[in-house]
Amino acid sequence: MDKLGDPFAITGFHSNTRYEVRYQHIKGYSERWDDEVKARLAKMEAGYSTRMGSAMHHAAHYLSAQKADKKLMLILTDGQPSDVDTSDDRRLIEDARQAVKELDQQGIFPYCISLNARLIVGDDNHVRDIFGQHYTIVDHIERLPERLPKLFMALTK
Repeated sequence: MDKLGDPFAITGFHSNTRYEVRYQHIKGYSERWDDEVKARLAKMEAGYSTRMGSAMHHAAHYLSAQKADKKLMLILTDGQPSDVDTSDDRRLIEDARQAVKELDQQGIFPYCISLNARLIVGDDNHVRDIFGQHYTIVDHIERLPERLPKLFMALTK
């Protein structure tokens, strides 16, 4: 990824109600893509809930401070927005969709990489509801290392 020449950061998140959205540092913009960063990335585990809108707003705070011609936010997810303190998943989908609109107004281009092809079927496509046509599916996590640099290059042209 360093060979692409663009500064990038990697973070993770999960939530446990609206009051506890945890944002996890993996790689900062000024850090090199080295073994230490790769080890932090490899240690990530899925857990808790996915309050996606809040996490996108938080990431936008850091991304907006960067000087770049094009500000790209890749959202890599294995699921739809959800949290334990709401039974209305539609509300969280709308919250994430609103976050996408607000990012767009700030000059930040959000793009989703979905790792769950089961969520991309028929009229029940939560990823499309949130991101419009700005998403791709990587149905096997093993393919991510080869697909990510190509996707990044295509989106930053």
